[in-house]
Parts: sequence; structure tokens; C-alpha cells
Amino acid sequence: MLRQVALDTETTGKNDDGTPGEHRIIEVGCVEIIDRRITGRQLRFLINPDRPIDAEAQRVHGISNEMLADKPHFADIAPQLIDFIRGSELLIHNARFDTAFLDKEWTLLRMSERTADLCRIVDTVALARKINPNNQANLDNLCRVYEIDNSRRTQHGALLDAQLLAEVYLAMTGGQASLVFEENSLQQSQVRRWQRPQGVTLPCMGVEPERHVKHVETLIKLAQGHKLRPTEEGSSEFIAGSDWGAEFEMPYLAKGKEEGKKDYAKRLRAQLNEKLNALLSADDLQILAAVNAAEKDAQQAWEDRVNHKV
Repeated sequence: MLRQVALDTETTGKNDDGTPGEHRIIEVGCVEIIDRRITGRQLRFLINPDRPIDAEAQRVHGISNEMLADKPHFADIAPQLIDFIRGSELLIHNARFDTAFLDKEWTLLRMSERTADLCRIVDTVALARKINPNNQANLDNLCRVYEIDNSRRTQHGALLDAQLLAEVYLAMTGGQASLVFEENSLQQSQVRRWQRPQGVTLPCMGVEPERHVKHVETLIKLAQGHKLRPTEEGSSEFIAGSDWGAEFEMPYLAKGKEEGKKDYAKRLRAQLNEKLNALLSADDLQILAAVNAAEKDAQQAWEDRVNHKV
């Protein structure tokens, strides 16, 4: 029996060189595969990292500091995670990144074992580059190449990404019994394409209200800087928006030549608030205000600790 586990993590951020530094894991997702079948067994944890999330990382995964305040610490979930992955072939997209963060957590728990001691690790990025040398190896592109529906992936999420990775891996290696290696290349015609069983869809994960409102705010901010089209043919004015839907369209606000940064930021903020009021309910707006206030307080507390003010 071949037991594999597709795994993904989300983190508070990373150092400029891609290493964990002082950053921590905040979400882990695992999907079990046995003898090339996705079994339905999966694992997902949101984790309190005891430190703020970098703004850039939050834009990627949409997880806020407030969402993690009442979640367990890594030490609390580690035994269950280890039980799930031990002895498996661990499939990780860009394994060096995730294993570095996992290994840091094992070190903080004073474990002598590292991820490579628990499992055999397969880097699916390296595998994808070998199988598809002329294609980008990021997960979204591989879903496109192998015709895997990733429409639910509006933001990164550890469990959803692990589910998609499991399907991508099965697609890439679908003809494993007949693969022929010649000078480190694969005969693509001999690879059978993976197909999701008819009628089966990836489950729609419940989204916490805090994550939903931050996701909407993030999409609006991204849409503000994304030119979609001129307001009319030959015009120098543009409509900004998002490919996610027409509800995110708005006039593109360019910075005036004589306009100060603060004044420009004020105009952008007014436009953002206008769209938030149009897309969110009054209750949602209150939730968003609370989330943003909590994040500001957490960031200030962290800065005070770093600057030895407390």
C-alpha cells in the first residue's frame, strides 16, 4: 500500500531570503492519498502564532490576527499532525519552504526528528519542472494545464491548496506505469490525464465572517490599481476593477502631478469606503472595523516589544 499526503502551509510571512526567521505557521492542510486514490481523509488547523501577520502575507491568504486569537498553538496540534504524516510520502509544492517552517516548529518543541525523518518528501515543483519543462510550475498554471477546476482558489488556503495539489500530482503522474525517461524528459503522449470523478466537487469550505470581509476589502484594494479598459475608445481615463466580477469596477484614480501622497491616499480611501459600503452589510462593516482595529493594536504591540517599549 502506497500512502501519500499532500500538505500545504500558510505562514505569518517570511524573510527576504525565503527562510522562516521569526515567522511561524498559522495554517496547515493535509489530504490523504492511498494507492493513487484520494481517500477523503484530511486535516486542517488554524494556529495561533503568538506574533502579528505581515501585511503582504495576509494579502495572499486573507487570514487576520483576530481570526487566530482563540486558535490552538502549534504544540497543541503537533501530535495529531505527526500521526497523520508519519511514514507517508509527503507531497509538497516547493518543499524547501514548507519543510523549513515545519522543521522550525519541531525545533521549538525540542524534537530531535525533522520532517525528513518523519516522511519521504517529494517536491512537486521539481517534479512539475521535469514533466513540463516548458510550463510554469505554480499551482494555478498546473491546474490550467491539467484542466483541474481551481475556481474556488480566490486566495491561498492550506487545505484547498493541498486538495488541488493532490489532484495535480495524480494528473502529472497519471501514466506512471508507462512513463519512459529519455535524457531526463518524458514522453508526454504516454501520460494518461487525471480526471476528477464525475459528480465529485471539492467541498466549499466555510469562511469565517472576519475572513470574508477582509477578502472583500483586499479585492477592492487590488482592483483600485488594476486598469481594465479605457472609459471610451481613445480616452486617457480608465475603468479599474477585478476579473472576479463587475461589482469591483470603479473609476481608475491616477495620482495628479501636483497632488501630494496624503491627498492621493485620501482619495483612494474614500473610493475604498464607497465600495465597501456598496458590497458589505452594516454588520459586515462593523466586523471589518473590529478586525482592522485589532490588527492595528497587534501590530503596535509587536512594534513596542521589538523597540523594548514594554
